Amino acid sequence: MAGISMAPALVENATHCEKEIIRPVANFSPSLWGEQFTKFAFDTELAQEYIKEIEGLKNEVRSTLTASQKAMVQTMNLIDTLERLGVSHHFEDEIEELLERFFNLNTNYEDEAYDLYTVALHFRLFRQHGYRISCGIFKKFKE
Repeated sequence: MAGISMAPALVENATHCEKEIIRPVANFSPSLWGEQFTKFAFDTELAQEYIKEIEGLKNEVRSTLTASQKAMVQTMNLIDTLERLGVSHHFEDEIEELLERFFNLNTNYEDEAYDLYTVALHFRLFRQHGYRISCGIFKKFKE
């Protein structure tokens, strides 16, 4: 870059007595995308189809979430999955209701059915949602 000046050149315009700024022109190669995004047309019919499909899927997840025959462990795993996917905001009321119900069950985490993963998951979800759960539920894993 020895002979290239990066500062724009100033040229006096003889008719206006103003200084005109001449900037270097870059020759960029054509975009790989062409004009796909500059000529975008929003398809409202397709958007309506997507909205219907999304609402159907949300209702399906909501019914799966609130199914009463599901075990607490399965439901807590589903809540965790929904939160990790970033879609839990669609089901906030249902999740809060389930967590409230599960928290009030006074579950015995000393039972053999609760492994470290399950206890840690419940602990994290309850704490994340503002429930005061004791860290004493981990005492069976201390050895």
